[in-house]
Amino acid sequence: MGNVLWALAGALAVALAVTAWTWPVAVRRRRAHAALVRDAVARMCAQGDRPTRLGRLARDVVDVLLRQDEGAAVLGRTPGADVDRLADRPEDAALLVSAEAVTAPHPLGRRDEPVDDSAWRVPGRAPRVADHPEPADLCARARRTAQRRIARARLVLAQADRLGDDAERECRERLRAAFDRAEDQVRAAGAQADALAALRALTRVELPVPEDGVPGQADAPDLRAQVNALARLALRHRAAVAAHRGTPQVITGHATPAGGTDRATPAGGEEGA
Repeated sequence: MGNVLWALAGALAVALAVTAWTWPVAVRRRRAHAALVRDAVARMCAQGDRPTRLGRLARDVVDVLLRQDEGAAVLGRTPGADVDRLADRPEDAALLVSAEAVTAPHPLGRRDEPVDDSAWRVPGRAPRVADHPEPADLCARARRTAQRRIARARLVLAQADRLGDDAERECRERLRAAFDRAEDQVRAAGAQADALAALRALTRVELPVPEDGVPGQADAPDLRAQVNALARLALRHRAAVAAHRGTPQVITGHATPAGGTDRATPAGGEEGA
């Protein structure tokens, strides 16, 4: 009986020692978690409706793609028309090359996969963006990413509610309203039949989530890969329009054969539709 009591006393002493050691660690972790949540909420409030760096870049690239497609539409109606202001603007070429460069993965992270631009090489037909399957895939990827960003941000707000900080209550309510509007915008964009119009709508969704820190950094690689894919698509479309017109293109510091294709694909990017 005495041995049992001594064993119980020893076990109790060990349990008390472990508790005494782990309790401060748990308190520090809870405090760090609370500080992280408060910081995330504060940065989302500060972001407001201002687009992020990748958001602005995606918006600009889609605008260029829309202009080029308008130029292709004019060529389809009036062969030989002068569409330089739509499909051959030097500043547009510079923007696309820059966007592709700043969002490109490390060379060791690339894998070569052929792209199929045969829809843009039909003799006698101007290359329209709607004829290519890639915009629909990019639209689906952008929509999923936006939905994930909203869901992650709502999780942060739920954690902030549990902390019960009254000083941030008004900020959290503004964020909830912003996420409700963003969800409506994403839903409306997904209902559009025109993939290019849907991409334009998605790049204009006002989502107050910075690209760095919690929760935005989790989706930054997908956003970067999507901007890169959009820029490469626009460059290839530009070359396809030039091939249709019979004009050479110089867009990357060396002559690019009209109708050439881009084979660089970022490894580890978001999965396709």
